[in-house]
Parts: sequence; structure tokens; C-alpha cells
Amino acid sequence: MNISRSRAFAALIRGLMLLAAVVAATAGRSQADTPAERIAKVAGTKGLVAFWDFTLMEDGLWTSHFDPAAVDRRFPVVLRRIGDPKSYAPADWPYDDDDSKLLYDDSGPFGRAVRFNQGFIFAEVPRSRFDRTALDLHGRNPFTLIAWTKFIGKRHFVTGIWDEGGWQKYGGRRQAALFGGLFGSQGVVGHISATGAASYPQSSAPGSQYARLRAIDGRAFENGRWVAMAMTFRPDRDEVTVYCNGKATPTRITDPVAQDVYQYAEPVSSNPFTFTWPVFSPRKFIVKFNGYRVSTSGVYEHWLQVDVEAGRVIYDRAQRDPQAALPEHRVRFDVLREGRSLLPRSIERRAEPKSSFDLPAEVRMQPGDEIATSLWVHSDGQLRRVGDEVRYRLREGAPFTFGRALGLGDEPIAHGAQLCLDGVAVFNRALNEDELTALSFHGKQ
Repeated sequence: MNISRSRAFAALIRGLMLLAAVVAATAGRSQADTPAERIAKVAGTKGLVAFWDFTLMEDGLWTSHFDPAAVDRRFPVVLRRIGDPKSYAPADWPYDDDDSKLLYDDSGPFGRAVRFNQGFIFAEVPRSRFDRTALDLHGRNPFTLIAWTKFIGKRHFVTGIWDEGGWQKYGGRRQAALFGGLFGSQGVVGHISATGAASYPQSSAPGSQYARLRAIDGRAFENGRWVAMAMTFRPDRDEVTVYCNGKATPTRITDPVAQDVYQYAEPVSSNPFTFTWPVFSPRKFIVKFNGYRVSTSGVYEHWLQVDVEAGRVIYDRAQRDPQAALPEHRVRFDVLREGRSLLPRSIERRAEPKSSFDLPAEVRMQPGDEIATSLWVHSDGQLRRVGDEVRYRLREGAPFTFGRALGLGDEPIAHGAQLCLDGVAVFNRALNEDELTALSFHGKQ
């Protein structure tokens, strides 16, 4: 009896030791060590608007996982090639040359990465499939954007809603996007825009035709390695922050065009980056005037906020000394359709901070219309125009793209990033660093 009990006790001890070893091993590894587990972890995260793992398919198209509490639909993805107006399902992709061939990489965290190569092969969610949904990143709405990426060549755009508009100062449909390799950085860059166009059209500094509002992470990473690139927007803090593998490395890099406009006395934080504006929407956006400098006018920026659907226009400005008295300024505003005004007469109003005016009720602006607006100042007893008349054409919103930004001048096919994407996710909230770290799967290196 004693021997039997001793053997039973020894067996129990061995079982407990085995269980402890299993628990220890489990505790020592990630809770998501297989592609399926990792996909499930991302897909189960609260606030998920869309997660494309390039394995989930519906009607022959890659489509997205989502949180039903955040959004009510999936967002299908189509393949595109610059110069070809058609879109394709993966099974129907017609190009087989080395640059355009549809290739996969199984080394990523989710096991089915797609190679995107400049304009030869990229992908998009058409605007018609997500306009006015939570995937339309705009206004003062918080968001997180993550891309599990491996660069294999040139660095540029990774993913987001970003149409450069030919790099014209008043062209473009930029909202928010992830980049690599910009501003001399070898880390993550998160671009964001209030104008959709140039950030500082009033500047004549080199590069002022581009979007300049961006967060830059201070951690460099190499090509050929999987990284989780992420950006968050927290409107409650007026902050855009970028992360590499869940870690935000602070930087203080002053943009030279912003420096030309604001004449900063010391370097400006670029991670996190201060963003006090609403994110661009084709229905509500910022138009900035040009032709002035703070050194002579006392004003950093003059702008209009245009609400297309409400037919309301608000003027505002940023002064060096908010209490200083300025000469009287006036705004002129018109809306043209096929070159003809929609208004009984163009509108002229005194430009006081946060002053507004409404268009006549019968005037309904629509894509294709052109805003013609100008800023004037009383000087030496005369009303003098400040800078050029701004012509701003209304447009539909841009698609959500993967691997290629649109509107790059004459659309050169050999311009843009060369990378593999194993997943892209969008959330309707700003994930914190712990959450981002938990989702920063690296795959095989």
C-alpha cells in the first residue's frame, strides 16, 4: 500500500512538473505564434474598421475583417496598374512581366504577403466602397493605421488615402497615410493633411508644393526586414504619433517649409507631431491664401474652412501677436461651373477671425466646380490683393490604396515604393503603445 501510494504520488509530481513546464513555455512565448492566431488577434481587437490579411476573400476579392461595433461592412480590394483604367481580382490579373507579376511572400507574420511594385502593381479600395464610412479618415476623428511591411527596394508610400494631385499647390486629395524614406528618414513617417493640397502654399521655399505635415519616428530600420509601421491620431491631444514595432521614438525635426512660414526659435517636435486641424475631406477642407510673410504682415497663415454640403465658409488666421491690430482684410469668394459663376454676384466680406458667411440656399457646390477666392488688404487708402487669386477645384475623395500613392505628376509607372505587405489594419481609435506592441508581429527575418 505504501509503495502504491508512493508511485501515485510520484506520478502526480511528474504531472504537475509537466504542466508547469507547459505553462512556463506558454508564458514565455507570444499569445499569437501562428499566422492564424495572429490574424485572430488583430481581427479581435476593439474598434477594428478594416484588417486586410490578403487571405480572406469574398467574391474573388481580398476583403477585410472588421468589428461589427465599429463598421457594418467589409471593404474589398482590387488590383491596379498605372496606365490601365481597369481593376482586377487576383485571379484575373493579366500582367506577367517581371515588374508587374503578382507574387507572394510567405515569410511575413500572416503568411500571405503581396509584393507591390511602384505603379506596375498596386491595390486599392475604390472610394465608392468606403465613402462616408469609418474608413474615410477625416475631420477630428481618432484613428490608428498599421501596416506590416517589408521594403524590398525603393521606399515611399505604403498605405492610406493619399492623392498627390500632381504636386500642384492647390491640387490633391490627401487625407492620411504611412510612408517610409521621406525627409531623409529611414524610419516610419505618418503624413496627414488638412488641405488635401500643399500644406503651406504661402511659402516659396523649396518643396512648398508638397504636403509637409508629418510625424517622423526616430528609429531606423533596414530593407528586407518585417516591421509593423503604425500611426495614430489623437484629436484630444492634437497629436499624430508614429511607431515602429509598437515603439514611438521621439524626434525634433523642424520642417524647412514650416520654418519658412513660422520662423521657429527652436526645433519642433516631430514625434509626436502637433496637428490642430481637421483631416481633409472632399466635403469639408481648408484653403490657404498666399502672398504674405509673417515678418512683414504679422500673420503666419490666412485660411478658409469650406463646408461644401452646408454651403458655409469660415475665415480665420494665425497671428504672431494675437492681440495686435491689423489693417482691414477682406475676402472675395465665388463658385464657378464650366467657367460661369453660380452666384448672383461674387461674395465680399470683411475678414475677421472666425467670421463666416453662407452661400445662397439655391447654390449647391459639387465635384467639378471651382472655387475662386482672394484675400485683400487696405493699404495706403487702397484695397490691394494679397497674393494670387486661388482657384480650387472640387473633387471626389481619393481611394484607399496599398503600395502606391496616386496623382504623382504625369503618373510615371516606375515611381513609388517596392515592398511586400502582409497586412493593413485601420481602427476607429488611437491604440496605446501596449496595444500596438502586442500587435507588432515581425514574421521571419
